[in-house]
Amino acid sequence: MSDFIHHNETELVERIALGDEHAFKLVFQHYWPRVYSVALIFAKSPEVAEDAAQEVFANIWVKKELLREVKEFKAYLLTAARNHILNKLRSRVFTGTFDEYLKEYFADSLSDPAASLELKEASKIIEAGINRLTPQQQKVFKLSRFQGLTHAEIAAATGLSQRTVKNYMVSAILALRNYLDNYSSSVAIFLWMLLFL
Repeated sequence: MSDFIHHNETELVERIALGDEHAFKLVFQHYWPRVYSVALIFAKSPEVAEDAAQEVFANIWVKKELLREVKEFKAYLLTAARNHILNKLRSRVFTGTFDEYLKEYFADSLSDPAASLELKEASKIIEAGINRLTPQQQKVFKLSRFQGLTHAEIAAATGLSQRTVKNYMVSAILALRNYLDNYSSSVAIFLWMLLFL
């Protein structure tokens, strides 16, 4: 980390875009703890978090030419880390109820009374929000977020057009975001990121 401090970050990122492995190593060493921490928050598993963090940096290197367009590298990197691990989580197909979905995801936390209580609170908040959606919005939203289906797959399953599916998703997410703005539960905030980002 001390070596990183003596360099200009913007210059390092520019060098990475040109294929400079030493610059990449400096950035990797400096940001690894933060990226790993973000991955661990979402994955709740050190092994999964480590794999995810490595994949994030690998993707940065593979797509290094894109860094020329990046204005704020730290924000770009942490967003990439968050999105990568969320995509991993979303790829898990789950067909049970929303409450069962939460219990499975937070299984490791249920032994902690405080975490269990917060989970129940968040579950009620999110489920109430989903129940406020129209029947079609609910159906499309659940197929997308709980079963991991693409818009094309949802269209095929429901007989709707992909455009209609997209419109239902956009309106459902907007309604749920507005609904969740009234709550500050940390688990509710996590679920907001898990379900909408």
